Amino acid sequence: MKPSPYPSLEPPLVYRKSLYVAGGDYCSKCRVTNDADARSVNPTTENDSLKKLLQEIRDLLKTRIHNEEEQSREDDKKDEIKKDWMLAAAVLDRICAIAFAVIFIGGNLIFLTLFITCP
Repeated sequence: MKPSPYPSLEPPLVYRKSLYVAGGDYCSKCRVTNDADARSVNPTTENDSLKKLLQEIRDLLKTRIHNEEEQSREDDKKDEIKKDWMLAAAVLDRICAIAFAVIFIGGNLIFLTLFITCP
């Protein structure tokens, strides 16, 4: 792509390395401009902060897994209850169908016998 002949009002983009550090409920950015600044950070505090960050991530993952397992158990219970109600509905439907068939056939037999026997 050719550069525009007109000057740009936006500043040029500069790439800088970023180091993300946990800061409570959100992640704050600590800018590191070059490798010398990155090496000047105390390695023990950096390791401690990384350990804390990894511990927080591990805790969040454990919490998420626990919540997913709990949700899965609740969904299984709901599915079992739904299956029980579907079985009860099927049984009630079968009973009603049999009762309807008996009443319908009996009513037709009575009607036909009265129609044939009455002059």
